[in-house]
Amino acid sequence: MACATPCSALMQSYFLYSAILALKLLALAPIASIVCNPEKVQRANISDLKNLTPFWLVAALYMTTSPDEKTALTLLRAYVVARFIAAAGYIIKLPHKTTEFAFFVSFAITCFMGAWVVITYRTAI
Repeated sequence: MACATPCSALMQSYFLYSAILALKLLALAPIASIVCNPEKVQRANISDLKNLTPFWLVAALYMTTSPDEKTALTLLRAYVVARFIAAAGYIIKLPHKTTEFAFFVSFAITCFMGAWVVITYRTAI
């Protein structure tokens, strides 16, 4: 099903990956009730709340800059994978460096997108 108003394939990808991240965030609540250590899941949930909120805003703004489609898709996909790895690092035993790297990848992607928006719209100052 397409958008009610015409929207680009890139915007549709943004909507898809945003929905996947939202569903992952929602899934953490029932997971907390079935694992032995719900505090670990709660930490993953708090981490997602702190990181997904700016991403959703900045990525939406980034989509308005007419970015290169391949670059934008790569950033969206890498962000989703990084956040899944970061959440898994809280819940199961992953090497600390893996979890840390996943966090920094997602953080760097949000920073890159934010900087791109500022550079693109700098003449509006």
